[in-house]
Amino acid sequence: MRVFIQMGLFSFLVAATMFVIYQFQDDVIGHFYTAAPGAVLGKTYMNSMMAVLNARKSVRERLARNATELPTIPTIH
Repeated sequence: MRVFIQMGLFSFLVAATMFVIYQFQDDVIGHFYTAAPGAVLGKTYMNSMMAVLNARKSVRERLARNATELPTIPTIH
């Protein structure tokens, strides 16, 4: 959960920065200032997805160690 929140927060901050820069651009040169956060935004989305997918493995292993299996109906005697 911590990884998900941290990566989501970083993506949000980059997107908010891009939005603020876009709102305050004045002229033709101002359009280029939104390109830098825009290029980083795609990379943060990909990084966020990879972090969440990697975190799922550790969660799955932790659940497998702590899980107790319930017997199914055919195995109960």
